[in-house]
Amino acid sequence: MSKPKNAKYVPVKQSNTMTYVLGGIAVLVVIVVVIGGVLLVSKNSDKPSDQVASKLNAATPTFVLGKDDAKVTLDLFEDPLCPACGQMEQAYGEQIVQGIEAGTIKARYRMVSFLNQSSASGDYSDRANASFIAMDKSSMPADQKQKAMLAAHKALFNNQPHEKGSPQYDGKDHSNAEIATIVGDAAKAAGAELPADVLAAIRDGKYVGDSATAASANSKLMQDIGSSGTPTVVHNGELITVQGDWLTKLLS
Repeated sequence: MSKPKNAKYVPVKQSNTMTYVLGGIAVLVVIVVVIGGVLLVSKNSDKPSDQVASKLNAATPTFVLGKDDAKVTLDLFEDPLCPACGQMEQAYGEQIVQGIEAGTIKARYRMVSFLNQSSASGDYSDRANASFIAMDKSSMPADQKQKAMLAAHKALFNNQPHEKGSPQYDGKDHSNAEIATIVGDAAKAAGAELPADVLAAIRDGKYVGDSATAASANSKLMQDIGSSGTPTVVHNGELITVQGDWLTKLLS
């Protein structure tokens, strides 16, 4: 009897039908993975803080101070006549200034003017905000401009008029000439004297119209992100409760 020849393993050729089935399953798995990833990304990007951050990033601030690569970026909504904004300046203004100068804070100021009607003149907030626009538009070197605007911001809140209805209301606020003197003296004391054309623009109310338009847009933006009063402070899309050591914690 002859010995059987060594049998060779010959794989059975798959039918076309099986090939299509397996291929279809592979495609389906890829689709599920892709859709799952898209849904995960979509879910993450739909967080309220992401939506707020997106709205803020798409809007133009009244002015910006600090470096783009700062550790902390703050969005600050303020009204020059707002007493609570003045209190925030007293409590945290120096720490914010130090952070801006040290490069650890970038502050995007979004000035509003809904308290115009509470001022003696009826338009004080718009006129005070116009002084920031005049300085921001100036041809001063960037470091001098920042120094001047930080000093001016502090001075305007330190010399804040009283709003109607307050016990201290005296029926007065600052004229354009007085605003120019307040910010001009503050900038000069800080070593960043304002050019004559900037002071003239403030005295003449050159940018009051621009200020009112910007303030209106900022007020709408503030409502869109879920806030209705000043000061409103936002960090990474989160509305901050301004009390205690909130800023120290952000910087740590």
